[in-house]
Amino acid sequence: MTFLELGISMRRTARMVGVTLRTVQKVKRRYEETGNHLSRPGNGRPRCTSAREDCYVVSTALKNRHLNAVEVQQQLLQTRKDYISDSTVRRRLAEANLKPRRPASGPILERERASSSET
Repeated sequence: MTFLELGISMRRTARMVGVTLRTVQKVKRRYEETGNHLSRPGNGRPRCTSAREDCYVVSTALKNRHLNAVEVQQQLLQTRKDYISDSTVRRRLAEANLKPRRPASGPILERERASSSET
């Protein structure tokens, strides 16, 4: 928009920025309609859980760090009486920046445990 406000043509602006002419036209029209160049928020798909249920999922996972997504889903099913998929639970936990924490295991860890017990 700065280039257009300075009087530079749309074609030249498109070339300078590295986008198509149509993109510049759409940005200019959106700026004239809304007063800013940001894209308008879309409606999107409605969420299957409320904000309160999202908080319940996060707090349950924080209280019981050993629970996996399926177990959190089952606890929510007992209180909500409606099915929510385990992938939805995982998404809600990811939105809260919670990641699954499983105890580390495997051949490397077992060798380290064996060598530390010998000393």
